[in-house]
Amino acid sequence: MMNTVADDFFKKIVDDANTAVLYAEPSVPNSLSTKEYFVKYANQSAQNFFSFSFESIEKKSLGELVNYDEIIILANKVLETGEEDNFNIIVKEEDNLLSYQVRINSFDTGLLFTLTLVKPNFINDKESKAPLGSLESRKRELEISNLFGIRVLDSNDSIICYLKPIFNKKGDVEDFRIDYINNRMGEIANEESAFIEGQTILEYYPNNAENGVLEILADGYLSGENKEYTKEFIFDEESVWLTTRAVKMNDGLILFSKDVTQEKTYEAQLFIQNRLLSEAEHVANIGSFRWNLAKEEIKYSDNVYRLFGYDPKEFDDKYDRLLTFLHPNDLHKVKSSFKEAKKNKTKSDLVFRVYTKSNELKYMNTIGECYQKEGNWYMVGVIRDVTKQIEAESILQIKNTELKRTNADLEAFNRVASHDLQEPLRKIQMFVSRLDEEEEGRLSNRSQGYLSKIKYSSDRMRNLINNLLSYSKIDEVGEQPRRVDLNDVLNNVLEDLGERINDLDAKVVSVSLPVVNGIQFQLEQLFANLIGNSLKYVKEDVQPNIQIKGSIVSGDKSSVESLLPNINYVKLQFIDNGIGFEKKYQEKIFEIFQRLHGKTEFSGTGLGLSICKKIVQSHNGTITAKGELGKGAEFTVYLPTLL
Repeated sequence: MMNTVADDFFKKIVDDANTAVLYAEPSVPNSLSTKEYFVKYANQSAQNFFSFSFESIEKKSLGELVNYDEIIILANKVLETGEEDNFNIIVKEEDNLLSYQVRINSFDTGLLFTLTLVKPNFINDKESKAPLGSLESRKRELEISNLFGIRVLDSNDSIICYLKPIFNKKGDVEDFRIDYINNRMGEIANEESAFIEGQTILEYYPNNAENGVLEILADGYLSGENKEYTKEFIFDEESVWLTTRAVKMNDGLILFSKDVTQEKTYEAQLFIQNRLLSEAEHVANIGSFRWNLAKEEIKYSDNVYRLFGYDPKEFDDKYDRLLTFLHPNDLHKVKSSFKEAKKNKTKSDLVFRVYTKSNELKYMNTIGECYQKEGNWYMVGVIRDVTKQIEAESILQIKNTELKRTNADLEAFNRVASHDLQEPLRKIQMFVSRLDEEEEGRLSNRSQGYLSKIKYSSDRMRNLINNLLSYSKIDEVGEQPRRVDLNDVLNNVLEDLGERINDLDAKVVSVSLPVVNGIQFQLEQLFANLIGNSLKYVKEDVQPNIQIKGSIVSGDKSSVESLLPNINYVKLQFIDNGIGFEKKYQEKIFEIFQRLHGKTEFSGTGLGLSICKKIVQSHNGTITAKGELGKGAEFTVYLPTLL
């Protein structure tokens, strides 16, 4: 009787205790390792805590009744070692997070589980008049503490959450339950924290299994090591990048996640800009560098390595390594220049020779500027491969030397033509004239014919010399181009040719002509030569008819290839009805000393149209010719306009 009373007494005490007490035995008797435990006893507090009644647990395992999977793992450990184990779990009840201490002891043929609420240490409530340690004071302190903690967490810029692992039957972590998450996540995902809490991370975001997050968290929980990762998440079709640090705490993980979407956007933009810069450097055949003057370290862009014949990062970034590429004769120059720039923080600009990886000699130009940042001095600049430019300049210098020599020869020719040739020619003409006067009437007809031919040839030679001088001196004019009205030019020329026009009864028709920038006397010579050419090559018994037209045309709308497309030109047309010429002579007609007819047919030296072409070219223009034999010729001049 006494044993029955004692049993009932102690059962009453255990059932009424605040500590949850649960006893379970392994599914396999006397086994030291099992996957399942069956509950044999649970007091009222345990039934309340795990939300079941004792009558409903028949043939149900502990894993089916308890949601905390780590309990099974630790139960196996206690069953195997016989040593007590304990840990804490955080449980959310209504709006509070409560901490329970779990103890597992070996008892009889099974295990005894106890869960005790860990009560916080309360401080004095200065705002209330309730005595220290009273129920009202403790309740108020708990409310203040919870409210303060939640507000602190919610005011944090980071997403803070606490996860509890979920194990499969093999003891592997297959998911994590979200026990707590602050409001920061709600701001990013546009969802209330209360909706997120209680879900697993795969339920809330299934892609966590594919993006590696679940694997990282499981490894961090099992190893106890802190884990850091950065992943992209999609919320409402918006991309969000989170950098997360996972720390194991008690039987779960606490995660601190920072929104780095903006940084990732800047990083992507920077990557694109760097890629564009790299491509631009490659196309422009240049590279860039940044030199830490204090550490003698030079950071090169990828294309600098390529300029030296190497793959990116193939040689180190030390200053002394750069010197090994230099041509021996340029070593002192480069070291002195950099030393001066480093000492005085001045700009560096020099050209030097280097040997590439394939031992090819190249010319490099480097331009660097110094600047200070956070107390350190740096030089930034560019390196260009100027080998082709140097070679082109060398060729140009050779050409300039040849041109100077040619100009000197031309000047010598001018001196010969203007003095040495003309002086004996004047004497020939003088003595021929005296001979003609003194022997007039006494020479035979044959001798008189010879004398006439001498006079004709000497006159022609003088004209030829004068035309050659005019041709050679076109580019030597000291006069600066100015505004020239082509109507004034035409009037002056027609006045000079007036007698000849009257003798031929020629008809000259012109429209109003534009204004150009040029040398007036040369333009008058151009008009005189072209109009005089039309007056020379006339058809017999046909009244000469010369038309002069002027208009403005755009270079890109003209069929003349030599015209620039973005410039307007004055187009001048000189059209006659003379004897014309064959099409095959359209280009040849402007060559020096080129004559399409014999000396006896038409007078001239063959330099008139050559002089016209050179005058037009000196005015940055173009002249063309076209004709039809027996029907006339047309010469077209294009001169840049002032408009």
